[in-house]
Amino acid sequence: MKKTSVVGGLIIGLGLLLTGCGNSFDYMPNLTEEESMLIAEYAAGILIKHDKNAGKLASDAEIAAADEREATRRANVEELEALLNQAENEEEASSKEEADETENGGDVPEPVTAAFEGIAQFCGLEGFHITYTGHMVCDFYPPENSEELVFAMDATPGSKLLVLQFTAENVTTQDLELNMMDQGVKFRISINDGGMDNILPTLLLDDLSSYKGVIPAGTNIPLVLVREIPEGEAGTIQTISMSLRNVSGSATTLLE
Repeated sequence: MKKTSVVGGLIIGLGLLLTGCGNSFDYMPNLTEEESMLIAEYAAGILIKHDKNAGKLASDAEIAAADEREATRRANVEELEALLNQAENEEEASSKEEADETENGGDVPEPVTAAFEGIAQFCGLEGFHITYTGHMVCDFYPPENSEELVFAMDATPGSKLLVLQFTAENVTTQDLELNMMDQGVKFRISINDGGMDNILPTLLLDDLSSYKGVIPAGTNIPLVLVREIPEGEAGTIQTISMSLRNVSGSATTLLE
């Protein structure tokens, strides 16, 4: 007799046993819920043992690899969330400092404003050039055709995302780590000579303000800063300015 016939007969028999169907089984004892579950688990085990598809289940190595990928993903998310919380706390502290300065009649000293020579130079990042390459206005970033949509973001109703695009280049002959997380730089953006507004804290993997990664020698990567603007201003952008500030000082530059 084939294994499938044996398994089929076993399942049918156990089904009748568990349901008590038919007068011919009236003499069977009543089973407790625990006993019924044990019989059901035993039947399922027999079925899986003889199932020709059982061999297609994930191997231990595949399960371990999947667990490792998930652990790495969660670690990255936790690190980025911690950075986001840090940025929010620093912004609250900065707002309080500005309020105290106003209240005390300007007693709080301002950081020294330096001539802008470049983002990398301002941050003291040797071996890197970080240059502005343009901007885009959109409702959604990254674009839907992007390979990286894990931390995509949408503009709030009535607003657009102003995405400033940069290139970070390793100009040396050896691989270097670009770690913007440790720079503590606060970026602010102004359009059409208006007031400076903070960039959005994001979990984007290409966010210039929080990027951390190794750039191979002689290569470059694209990075961005994101700010929201009113939808009505999306088609009227004439100029874009950027200010940078850290514990060492501040600087301002006209991007376009």
